[in-house]
Amino acid sequence: MTEKKTKLLIDTDIGGDVDDALALALALNTPQLEIVGITNVYLANAWRAGVTKHVLEVYGREDIPVCTGAEKPLIGWWDESRIPNSSPDYGEFRGEKLPHACDFIIQKAEEYPDLVLAAIGPLTNVGLALAKAPHIAKKLKIVMMGGEIGQANPEWNIKCDPEAARIVFESGADIRMVGRDVTLRCQFTREEVDAVKAADNPRARMLGEMMEKFIVSFGYLPILHDPLALSLLVWDDILTMEKKRILIETAGEFTRGVTVDCIWGEGAEVLAATDVRAEEFKKRMIEVLVR
Repeated sequence: MTEKKTKLLIDTDIGGDVDDALALALALNTPQLEIVGITNVYLANAWRAGVTKHVLEVYGREDIPVCTGAEKPLIGWWDESRIPNSSPDYGEFRGEKLPHACDFIIQKAEEYPDLVLAAIGPLTNVGLALAKAPHIAKKLKIVMMGGEIGQANPEWNIKCDPEAARIVFESGADIRMVGRDVTLRCQFTREEVDAVKAADNPRARMLGEMMEKFIVSFGYLPILHDPLALSLLVWDDILTMEKKRILIETAGEFTRGVTVDCIWGEGAEVLAATDVRAEEFKKRMIEVLVR
């Protein structure tokens, strides 16, 4: 009997932190995942789509649709002149013009009743889709990298658009949340970066180039934030998940974007990561990335 594949849509801000590209590589190299589309989000979408297209070309998967999405958060400040400098520039969007990411997400949720949405960037596209078509929430399983339990400072993906995050968390969708408090435990060493590069095939060379540029731009070794969230769809023994009730702070002067762990019972019920087998995860990641 043929194993049923998980239908997966990835919403990503690829091109900033290299972890998005590593997460995409994990998904592309995992046979049980069928990627039905990739949507880009937050600042320089056409540029991000160019990065996405390049990764797909190297992996021989130009058949996967790529969409551009929301440039700015629902409200608040954004820097329209900011283009990430931590990924090589592969040119802007090329190929067929597809619907806006918001509509593409709705379309795929209606096409595939068992769709999994991997949200590994700010949640603007996902929030817009759920605001426009609230009925899809009951159909979606959302696996997301975002938030940080037990901290008073906001995590980046939530901070970029707290209002969109609040829409997503309060939508009623089935949410698996992998926060920064857990992902920070999964940082590649110099030796592990070199192990990927040593594979010396076109895919490993591209990932090695991306990681080296990231290290120069950010000044530290890659942390596997987004791949760890995707690992929930690949391995069932890496993360410990617990039921939590989460509120998104949208009004605080210093805490806007904080994910509040509501031990008193309010908030949206999610499954949140609380522990990780970090060394085992990194070992398996390298095995996948060198293929």
